[in-house]
Parts: sequence; structure tokens; C-alpha cells
Amino acid sequence: MAIKPIDLQTNIAQMIEVARGEHSRNVAVVEQQHILSKESQDKTNIQKEKVEENKKAERTIILNEEKQFKKGKQQKDFDKKDKEAKQEIFEDEAIGKIIDVKK
Repeated sequence: MAIKPIDLQTNIAQMIEVARGEHSRNVAVVEQQHILSKESQDKTNIQKEKVEENKKAERTIILNEEKQFKKGKQQKDFDKKDKEAKQEIFEDEAIGKIIDVKK
């Protein structure tokens, strides 16, 4: 089967359309890769931010717990001192030793 010049002319016109289609597919693939790369980078950034926020929250929680622990410890010390002071006030050697009985 021989190729005639008219067949070549028809195929050349179709080759331009085929090339446009191939080019648009290649561009679409590249754009899709860029979009996926950008989404991946965004997710990575979000994860890093969440990790940093979690670390800050943990530090805050730990600091709050330490403050509460110190405050509780200081409160206990204060309560002990207060009790000792009250005991000192109420402890009188003369109270209860002298009994006055009337008949």
C-alpha cells in the first residue's frame, strides 16, 4: 500500500491537533504535580505549627501545675505555721491545773 501525497497532507493537519492534545496533557500533569507538592508542603507546615502549639500548651500546663504545687505547698506551710501559732496562743500552763471546788 503506497502513501499518497493527499494522505500526508491530511495527517499533517491532524498532527497539529494531536500535538496540542499531548501538550495540554503534559501541562496538566505538571500543574497537578505542583498542586500536590503545594498541598503536601501546606500539610507539613500545619503539622509543624500544631506540634509547636502542643509544646507551648504542655509548657503552660506544666508551669500552671508547678505554680499550683508551689501555691499548695506554701499554703500547707502557712497552715502549719498558723496552727502552731494558734497552739502557742492556747497553751497556757496555768489553765486546767488549778481546780477550785466549793462544797
